[in-house]
Amino acid sequence: MRGVGSRGDGRTVLVISEDIELAVALRDRLDRGYVTVCDARTAEADAAVRGCHPWPWMVVGDGAGLARAAVELLGRHPTLLLWRGAPPPGLPAHTRQLQRFSELAAAAESALGAEVGGIRLAPGAGVTMPDGRHHAGAALEALVASHPRPLFAAAHHFRTVDATLDAHAVALHVTRTAAGGARLDTRAA
Repeated sequence: MRGVGSRGDGRTVLVISEDIELAVALRDRLDRGYVTVCDARTAEADAAVRGCHPWPWMVVGDGAGLARAAVELLGRHPTLLLWRGAPPPGLPAHTRQLQRFSELAAAAESALGAEVGGIRLAPGAGVTMPDGRHHAGAALEALVASHPRPLFAAAHHFRTVDATLDAHAVALHVTRTAAGGARLDTRAA
């Protein structure tokens, strides 16, 4: 990773592109108190994804080619995926294809400002629960930011989310869609 940001700790937007322009433009639009924007070339995507801890919160790209190893990594974790133009084959079903930079930036801003059932993203990492307490949980961050769209990732990432919601008396739970995606829904009374 280089240029815009070189560390992928906390809530990271990893921009995969053949030049730095997309990352710089996106960094200028997003609140740096909430997210770090990192930049990588397509050939570096695998290492860049691995360099984000625990994993990238969001990956933004604009190329049609991506190494198979990077595609497989992005399918393992609940990572939001925004792609300008046609996305590479094999990315998870929740990948959003957008045509213009303005649409891509608006989608990223919307994800950062998302609120579901009183849960919202906290500055830096984690979420602020309706009771005002902080919870550090990357899977819950991704579910809140993607709401109401489902995320397609390994089920084990979402196992602790329901217990967290119960502990904070939040009337939400994780449901699985018919296609296998996970999303937050209102719990029946």
